[in-house]
Order: sequence, then C-alpha cells, then structure tokens
Amino acid sequence: MIRTNIYLILVLLYTGLLEARNFKNVDCTSQYIANIAKSMLGKRYKWGGDGPYGYDCSGFTKEVFEEGGIELPRLSKEQAKVGRKVYKNQLRKGDLLFFTSKNHNTINHVGIYLGNGKFIHASRFHHRIVISPFKEYKKYFKWGRRVT
Repeated sequence: MIRTNIYLILVLLYTGLLEARNFKNVDCTSQYIANIAKSMLGKRYKWGGDGPYGYDCSGFTKEVFEEGGIELPRLSKEQAKVGRKVYKNQLRKGDLLFFTSKNHNTINHVGIYLGNGKFIHASRFHHRIVISPFKEYKKYFKWGRRVT
C-alpha cells in the first residue's frame, strides 16, 4: 500500500497536479487526502451513497480515506470516534470535521478540512461534492478528528 501511495504521489508530481512546494510543513498524507477529495468535486450527492454514482457525506469521506489507505467506518457518528480529537484552533489540512444541525444534537455531517478556512463535503443542499467556507458552518461544528 505504501509503495502504491508513493507511486501515486510521484505521478501527481510529474504531471503537475501536485507541486512539491505543497509538502512544505504539511504531512504528505494530509496533502494526498486533500488531493483525492478535490478530484471528486462535483460528483453527485446521494443519500446513503458510497459511490461511484453518488455519495452522502460519510460515504464520501470513507471513499477518500480508503483511497489514501486509511479505513473509516461507514457512518459519520462512527467516524467521529476515530483518530485524535482536535479543536477548531488545531485544524490542519486532511482533518475530518464533524457537525450537528439545528434539528439534531448528534453528529450528522462530516467533511474534510482543506486549510485556509475551507472544507470539502458531500452537500445535500448543493446536491454534489463542494468546497465551502468553514465559517458558514462553524455554528454547528463540534470537533475534528486527525487520522492522517
């Protein structure tokens, strides 16, 4: 698996899809996770979906991390228990973000932090995988998890 990940990173560097300077002060795995997630931008949202024809939020994060060689449970409430808990001021690229909503006090949404105040997620509202400003969701943010 490690050999496959290194090969993919080298291919991305060679093709210009990934720049070597992006690794400065960033864990290679975190950058790789962010790139996998961004490659899925625009794919269709489907409640209960885990690909390839549609994803819900936890199906999306499970797929992204699985491609990066990291196993996650299927449901967001279970993913919220994996890895090391991190708070808002500790967030780094590749961290999982967990949210509640105005109607629920339990975890019911997950995304991946991209840095610079943005995260990527399968949005039921937008009907696809999108990048959103974290500040628009911080009211419902509970915690992050670092699994990379």
